[in-house]
Amino acid sequence: MSEKSTTASAAAHGASTNIKQKDSIYEAEYLGSGTFKIVKPKRQDRKRRQSALKGTTRGSRK
Repeated sequence: MSEKSTTASAAAHGASTNIKQKDSIYEAEYLGSGTFKIVKPKRQDRKRRQSALKGTTRGSRK
């Protein structure tokens, strides 16, 4: 009974090394004269709703 189990504890979600971001999500293209075309994903509806509910700006719930 002196044996100890040597299982590795799971890392927190933010510290996980298995999570990889897709390469084609964000794109930036230089159009010239200091102008860029930036492509990024849209914000999710549930996150926009929470931002409006918890936002401190006046009239954010309307």
